[in-house]
Amino acid sequence: MFWTWVHSSTGPKTTHFWAPVCNWFFPIQALYDWNRDPAKISKEMQCVLVCYSSLFMRWALRISPQSYILFCMHLFNATLQGRLLIKRLTWESSQQKAIEDKPTN
Repeated sequence: MFWTWVHSSTGPKTTHFWAPVCNWFFPIQALYDWNRDPAKISKEMQCVLVCYSSLFMRWALRISPQSYILFCMHLFNATLQGRLLIKRLTWESSQQKAIEDKPTN
């Protein structure tokens, strides 16, 4: 069974295997950034990564053969990047509120 998978159209001898495996560095980086200061999180980059992963989730299921590894990676990445985006937007909102609440002389 193992050797059948190795020689299959989605096995480790194809890009259908190695492309999703290498793409796992995106969510790994998101996990690394999880505790990062919100001021250092790029709102624009998080938006791009959420859109990118959202588009490729659909693509992973439309190609032949379907790539469930790629789908899961993009689902996980979109979730993590979306959470980082929310963290940044919440921080920006709190900064704006602090400026508005600051008494003027």
